[in-house]
Amino acid sequence: MSGDSAQERAATAAAAAAATANTNTASPPPLRYGGFTIGGMQLALPMAALREVVPCGPLTRLPCPAACVVGGIQLRGVMVPVVDLRIVLGLPLSDGEFRSVIIMVHGGHILGLLAEGVSGVFTSAAVQQHPVHANDPVAALLSATVPSDDDGTLVSVLSPEAIASLHQVPLVRDPEPARQQLDTSVDLVDTTDTAVPVMLMRCGQTALAIDAQAVHATLAAPKVERGVLSQGVCRGCIDYAGQKVPAIDLMAWCGLGTLDSPPEQLQAFVVSLDHGMVAFLIDSVIDVVRTQPTDVIALPRFALPRAPLFAGTLPLSGLASDAATNEQSFGPNPPAHYLLLSSHALRDDAEVAALSHTNTPSGSAALSADARAFSAGVAAGAGRRSMVTYALDREAATPLAQLTEILPWSPALTRVSHGEPMLGILVNRGRSIAVMCLSQLVLGRPAEATAATSLLVIESQGELLGFAVPSLKTIEAADWEPELPSHTGADAALATLTATPARKLALVGSGATERMLPVLDLHAIARGLQAQAQAQAQAQAQAQAQA
Repeated sequence: MSGDSAQERAATAAAAAAATANTNTASPPPLRYGGFTIGGMQLALPMAALREVVPCGPLTRLPCPAACVVGGIQLRGVMVPVVDLRIVLGLPLSDGEFRSVIIMVHGGHILGLLAEGVSGVFTSAAVQQHPVHANDPVAALLSATVPSDDDGTLVSVLSPEAIASLHQVPLVRDPEPARQQLDTSVDLVDTTDTAVPVMLMRCGQTALAIDAQAVHATLAAPKVERGVLSQGVCRGCIDYAGQKVPAIDLMAWCGLGTLDSPPEQLQAFVVSLDHGMVAFLIDSVIDVVRTQPTDVIALPRFALPRAPLFAGTLPLSGLASDAATNEQSFGPNPPAHYLLLSSHALRDDAEVAALSHTNTPSGSAALSADARAFSAGVAAGAGRRSMVTYALDREAATPLAQLTEILPWSPALTRVSHGEPMLGILVNRGRSIAVMCLSQLVLGRPAEATAATSLLVIESQGELLGFAVPSLKTIEAADWEPELPSHTGADAALATLTATPARKLALVGSGATERMLPVLDLHAIARGLQAQAQAQAQAQAQAQAQA
């Protein structure tokens, strides 16, 4: 009996201890998390790892091999790398706007996480830990799932340690470790803030602004290369993120004049559209500030040449920025307000959209690809070809896809003894270009070279030929390209030269600007010239052999 009683007492004690242990582990204190969304996922960080939430202004390019590091953001004098978790988690990459950057702190270092929205701080007592994935760093990111005590929504909790261990992702040392937030002393994330980050910039003496969330990146000293796109408001292309991106004079695009600063002093901001990127050239980026929608004052529709491109004006009273008016930014005559560009109008502009199609890989092959890409972009889905139009005795056209590039006239030609129509040899980027007078070839009379003269450069049989034209007009899509009967009379010389039995016309423009233009096939002209030169060389060789 005594033994049985001892066993019973031991069992009772063990059961009581187990009950006490279960009671202690079954009801842990609720933990607090900071919630946000990215790629449609509800994510959260433990509040002990969440430093703060800051507006997502323009991101600065960083020399980082990790694809998920999409740039950096200035935070009180420190450049903090920003990670797009969609890339890490394999989520679809949409073109949505990112309003915030979550600043995560771990092990004395900080890192930014891109966020579409911030859902605020919530508590949860129930934690479903996920299995440890030692060999799968991506799966290790999602350490647990918790239901929000507020509405029961399931949220995936991120592991700060796993994020900090992502391959080739740099972290920066925490410059303010005293600001490390503790679970008991953190403020709620403000989810009612309607402020919009706005980037302030200068074009000449004109003060402009744009929603910073529409800006993909800013470039301090872009190198603009002239080429086939160097027409109208487009000055050429810049190299960015491995692509050749068209560079637009922002001031000219707005109808406010042109940028007068030397090219090497210009800056740029890049906008990412559905089909590619476009860069806008400016004099300088001044600051990124937070503004309220109520700060914007409407503009009279007749006040500006292209008023629909603007959302309104921002008075200086609503801009908390010393740089907005200081002499370093504008000299002794600071502006009274900033003109706010409409990011929606920018994205919807037909010319900007067409130029966004021209992105081509940087490198030697990109120049010839520019014209083909632009031709495909402007006439996408319509079965139309883009034509570059220019003046001879009257306006003429050539398919844009034929051109390798368009160069400005340069008097630095090496003159040769062939005479007209051969003007000379131009050396450009390590290749020689035979420069011909197109007016002499087509009309039989030379055209004087002026500052408006341009060279239409094509490649034929491995050689570059540049056709000088008095001036360029436009780039337009051809709605109709009929063929005419064989050349006769005055056109016989051109027909012989081009070795083509028919000549095409192109219907371009619309409404009052609609017109039918003759189409010159520069590739055919080049082949004719090369065939003539080859025939002459053979004749000379035969003559020398007979002598």
